[in-house]
Amino acid sequence: MTEAKSDIAGSLVPMSKQQAMLMLEAAYLWMDLGKFDNARELLSGATLLMPKSEVPQLALGSLEFNQGHFDKALQVFRRAQQLAPRASLPRAHCGETLLFLGKVNEAMKELKSALELEPKSDGARFAEALIAAKETGALPPPSKQPKAK
Repeated sequence: MTEAKSDIAGSLVPMSKQQAMLMLEAAYLWMDLGKFDNARELLSGATLLMPKSEVPQLALGSLEFNQGHFDKALQVFRRAQQLAPRASLPRAHCGETLLFLGKVNEAMKELKSALELEPKSDGARFAEALIAAKETGALPPPSKQPKAK
């Protein structure tokens, strides 16, 4: 008996890209419906099934971020960063989360790193938008901005 080939490198079970995409899309649909526990359950499963992919980690981090769980989101985005150290998107998400945590200097380092890693990528464009928002005063949110002395 031959073993089925998986499209997803390092997946625990053979999985096609379409199956992985459907799993992640279903989680995003749960998020859109406000069913965060269902989304978290699916995404947690996806991270276990695809332990070498940063994609489910980014989705799980986004779920935590969107609920205002910034510390948890940062932990998950850092795991994505470890899985894909040369990718800009995990760094941009870390930068955004750090801005919301009020850690502006650390955030700017992450965002600039995202720009340097993959200058023409989606992650770089996201980082550019976050830097522009910070420069116009839109970020960090007012409750996290440092107090003037």
